[in-house]
Amino acid sequence: MTSMNNGVVGDEISDEESRAAMRGFLQRSEVRLSTIHRVGQALLGGSALVLLLPLFIRDGFPKMTTLLVSSYDAGQHWLVIVGIGVAALVSVVLPVAAIYLLVGDLLGFYFTSNIFGAPGAGHHVPDRTVFNPRFVIPGLGFNNDELNERTRALLDEGRNDEWTRALLVPRSLDDAGWRDRFDTRTFEIWGTAAPEGLAGDDDRLRQMFRFAGLNSDRTLAHDVARSEALLAKHVLSIRIVVLRYTKALLLLIATTVATLAASGIVEEALHSDPSGGRFAGGFPYRYLFLVALVYVIWAPVAARSVTAPLRMIQRHTPGVGRHRDVYLDKLLTQFESATVLATLVVLVGAVAALITSGYQAGGGTGLGVGIVLGSVGVMLWVVALASYTAGPRQTITALALLVRGREAPAVSKTMREPRT
Repeated sequence: MTSMNNGVVGDEISDEESRAAMRGFLQRSEVRLSTIHRVGQALLGGSALVLLLPLFIRDGFPKMTTLLVSSYDAGQHWLVIVGIGVAALVSVVLPVAAIYLLVGDLLGFYFTSNIFGAPGAGHHVPDRTVFNPRFVIPGLGFNNDELNERTRALLDEGRNDEWTRALLVPRSLDDAGWRDRFDTRTFEIWGTAAPEGLAGDDDRLRQMFRFAGLNSDRTLAHDVARSEALLAKHVLSIRIVVLRYTKALLLLIATTVATLAASGIVEEALHSDPSGGRFAGGFPYRYLFLVALVYVIWAPVAARSVTAPLRMIQRHTPGVGRHRDVYLDKLLTQFESATVLATLVVLVGAVAALITSGYQAGGGTGLGVGIVLGSVGVMLWVVALASYTAGPRQTITALALLVRGREAPAVSKTMREPRT
């Protein structure tokens, strides 16, 4: 890490003052880390929002299935069936995908990697780099440079206390096979085997601390440097997590309302069907028209829901650039861009179903009403994305990368050309 000092004359500050300042910094960093982790804990509980989806729309799935199956069995127009089917599927999948990605973001927030081996050693050599996840905050070890000879001896005595060691390594050989299992584990991870029995307990203890992320080069200055990096990682991670959470919440609300409205229309059709809900003559086109209209409305609402959080943030911090600048950061807006493309797919399918069912239900008049309402839905979608400047290529790439499980942005060819 490069030095963050800006013209501070270090000779004017004594060594003791510097160490006192570093201790104060570590205390402040602990407070800040604990605050960020409380936010993460709240979001972890909030990710259970996905459980509300089946609670509120438990009747939506069977009713929409009834609509699609009865329409298909009656040989009704394929545009209506496909349009409503795609719209219903995508509208439900989007908030679930958002929650799934939120859980992934939270895992990235709470966990990091213990890196064992030599970086760059290759994939098939004994000392290759090994991925082993651990909690992002490492175990806490006392700094070696804070000890004198007397206190170092006291600390070593405490560390060698059998009750202290027993917290990590069993005291006796009657360990139900723990040592053998642990030795096998460490051997398979980084290829080292501790001596058998009590003679290998010192090595096992060191390996336990290694799993916890403790390093042997513990100094006060190193703790400060690691705390700086740890805080930076947390701040960068929590930004993505909070934005993902708000977008998932707004999408969930929009989808819940749309699914309840669509299932309510299907319920009304079930009650009015003379065959008792069997729809022997097919699902009435007037009700298909209304269901399609629900998803025509859902598309601009959902598009606005995922673009609203960044717009709100920019509105509360005026004078710091334009809202469109945020789309330069493709990682920050990846899910938003992918969702916009998904809502376009829903809009196209729903408008096609709306116009077709309108014509089938009311002839020329129904066709005209369908075209008008479909046009209104398209205009609302365009208005909802008034300040969306990602562009078609960026939007399509965002969805493609998201489906493949990759983070945006794709590697820039323009950036790579000058390097080569």
